[in-house]
Formats: sequence, structure tokens, C-alpha cells
Amino acid sequence: MRTHKLILSASLLTTILLGVTACKDSSLLEVKPRTAVDSETALKTIEGLDAGINGIYDRLQSVVLYGRDMLAVSEALGDNAQFTNKSGRLANENRNVANNTFGTATSSGGSWLTAYLAINQANLILDNAGTVTVAAADTARRNSYQGQAYFLRALMYHDLMRIYAYDPGVEVASQNKGGVPILLTGVSDQSKITFPARAPIADVYKQIYSDLQSAITALGRSNAYAVAPNYANVQAANALFSRVALYNKDYSTVVRYATAAIAGSIKLSDNASYVGGWRAPKQPESLFEVQFAVASENIGVNTSLQTTYTTLVRPGDRGTTGGFGDLVPTTAFIADLEAEKSATGAVLDIRRQLYELGTAGRGTAFIETTKFLGKNGTINLDNVPVIRVSELYLNRAEANYFLGNTADALADLNVIRTRSGLPARTATELSGIALLNEIYRQARLEFGFEGHRWFDLKRTGKDVVKATAQGGGLAYTDFRILAPIPLNELSTNVSIRQNFGY
Repeated sequence: MRTHKLILSASLLTTILLGVTACKDSSLLEVKPRTAVDSETALKTIEGLDAGINGIYDRLQSVVLYGRDMLAVSEALGDNAQFTNKSGRLANENRNVANNTFGTATSSGGSWLTAYLAINQANLILDNAGTVTVAAADTARRNSYQGQAYFLRALMYHDLMRIYAYDPGVEVASQNKGGVPILLTGVSDQSKITFPARAPIADVYKQIYSDLQSAITALGRSNAYAVAPNYANVQAANALFSRVALYNKDYSTVVRYATAAIAGSIKLSDNASYVGGWRAPKQPESLFEVQFAVASENIGVNTSLQTTYTTLVRPGDRGTTGGFGDLVPTTAFIADLEAEKSATGAVLDIRRQLYELGTAGRGTAFIETTKFLGKNGTINLDNVPVIRVSELYLNRAEANYFLGNTADALADLNVIRTRSGLPARTATELSGIALLNEIYRQARLEFGFEGHRWFDLKRTGKDVVKATAQGGGLAYTDFRILAPIPLNELSTNVSIRQNFGY
């Protein structure tokens, strides 16, 4: 007999109904949502909307989303990283072993479940926000909550597509099972449960576009109530639109929204401040990041990004061991960072300074990334950048390359190169495919260990090439390029088709 689990599980309804008990300020909601009626009542006030939107941000902190997996698992699957086996974590992901990705085919949910819980929270807010009667002074605040909900729903749908579906233009036709289910109405009780099929890829992108357009409109009327980078604002929504359009190979739209976001208040770091920015509680280039503000939000020594990436507790201190350093840069990645040198042999790329030798406290010392190093002053407690300004220049460079605007593409590429301490290149030095390859190379070096590389290889239809010890990689046509739909979803929703090969 089928039971209602996963996306809209009866047993999970109180969790789905807002996650208010985990909100950043649950005192804003006096009645906790023990029942469907309570949740709907809660969302009839401006304070309830505030608590609800904070509940979505809190859900992004989950290990299976931006607490770890959207960054670390994607790095393990790609070609930037190698596992150290100091704890055994992420070894199978790094070897690309089937069913070791963003959850498994037999798991209860993983990234799929958590993303859909966040989507349902956004749906409930959007269903109710328009009916909330507010004082004139709170109208902009309500608009902000609506805009943030649209942004967060778009982010979650795009992340689901990146994990579970082929990207537009590089589908493997014989293996393509479509996108992901689209749910746009909140579920507050069992009577509202539906079991939709996976929508076509194009339809999901159409919905994400719509959500981002709605987010930009709403946030444009109320940007003061969505303070970056901890809350989505107009600049972040424009930036996310540029990313989504790049995956969709909609290059003129990439240029439009990247340009709009670049014009915003948060600017690219300069050469002198870039490395120091990674030691600040908030990364100065962050347009949107997931905030970990208090001790209770600490993911801990087993699965936080700090413990995953490094044994260090502070830069330069090899005498104190903190985390495990489960996932470290490959020799090839470090060599690429060191490839451009001065006449005296000095490494030019300042980003190399974010990688240093870890401790021997848990075994062999490796070069590790120090992008996540307890910047809040507490070990394993880091805000996590989701979108940074530098992405906009590289998105626009890639889009302009494919539009034939190679001079503009080179100009944006050189913005990132010179900020990184590298010399600008000329059109004589970089043209044709060499220009495109350098754009991809700079994206790899710029976003090392921030979770971009696997998804960049996937969206461009490239094979993953690895050393034998890491499993040798996999061809783009391999079924392991896509994660499996969780078993509980398949057993509940007869309309869902599993990805090929599982």
C-alpha cells in the first residue's frame, strides 16, 4: 500500500508547514504550526510572513543543501578535488561510484526532499502574502517577503534541475526523462497533496524565469527590507537570472541580467582586498550567501565545510588540528593556479594564497583550501557564498563569446584576470576556442571549492577526467552524470520516472 511520503508526506506536514521552530526569530510567530490551521493562521500576519521567510533561509543551511553538499559533493564529483580518506567521507563521491551523489536511489530524500520542503514553504508564503492586511508602512515589507519567496523558489528549482536533470542543449536524448515536478501551490493539509510528473526541461526553465521576473519586480519596490547578502535583493535576483540563463544557453538574457547586477551596489573586490575578503565574516563580493549566525546553527566537526576542506583552524597554524580535510585540491588544480609566474618565478595568481599546507594531525598533510575557516570566530561556523560578483563577469564573458562579441568577452575576462594578479590578455593572444577555454579556466580557478565545477562540466556536456585513484572520471553520456530520484518519491508518486541507469 502506498503511503504519502517525501515531498508532501503526512508525517512531515508540520515540518513542511513553515519550519517555524527553526526560524531565525521564532518569537515573531506566537502560535507554532502544530496543525494545518495553525500554519494558515500564522501566515495571515506580517510577523508570520517574516518568520516563514526566515524558515526558508534556515532550511538552506541543511547539510544536503548549502551547509555542505551543494559545494562539497559537487567538488567531489568533479575534477578539482581528491579525497584523503581521513574520515572516509566523500571517497565514493570522488570516485563517482553509482548511487553516491546528492543522495542515493534508496535514500529517503536528501537534496530532493529538502529542496521541495523549501519550495513548499515559499508556496505557502506566496499563497497567503497577498491576502495579509497590513498598514501602509508595511506594504513594502510584504512586497519584500513575496520577492524573496520567488527568489528562493527559483533557486531551489534551478538547483534541483542542476542535480537531477540534463541541462538545455546537452541532453542525451535516449536517456532524458525530463525535468522535475513543478509545484506552485502550498500544501498545508493532505487534501492539497498532488503527485505531478516531471515537467519538460523547457517548462521548468520557463517557470524559473517567471519566478525571477516576479522577484525582481517585487524586490524593486522594497529593496530596503532585503539586505544583502543574507537576504535576497534585486541585485542577487538579477545575478541568479544571469546564471539560470547561462545554463539555458539564452545568451542575450545572460548579458542583460549580468549587466544589471554588475550595476548594483556590491562590487568586485580589488587585487589588494580579495584574499582578505575570505577572512571576513561576510565575503565582500557576496550577492547572496547562506548565513550561519549562532552556535546552534553550527553543523559540527563531521560535515561542516571547514572540516570537509581543511584540518586547519586558522591560517598558518599547523600546530593545531581541527577538521578532517576530507577533500583537497588535486595536484593538477594547484599546478593550474601556479601556472602563470613572474620573471623571477613568483606565482602571480593571488588566489593561490587561499590554499596552504594543512596539519599532519590526522595523517598525511595535504594542501587544502582555506576559503572556509570559521570566519565567524567559531570553528565550523561559516557563512556560505552562493552568488558572488565575479560570477557575473564570467557569465557575461561566456555569453558574449557565443554571441560573437569577443571584444566584450575578452574585456570581462581581463577584469577577473587582473583582479587575480594576472596580466590582461590581448585579442592576438586569445581568440577563438582559446578565448572560451580561458573563460572556463578562470571560472574553475575563481570558484574552486565553491561548488561550481561539476555543474559547469555538466552544463557544457564535458567528460569528467580524473586520475585512476579517483575512479578515472566518467563520460558525459554516463548515467552517473545525473543523481537518482529517491526511492521514497518513486514509491509515493507513480507519475515520476527514475533517471536512466538506476
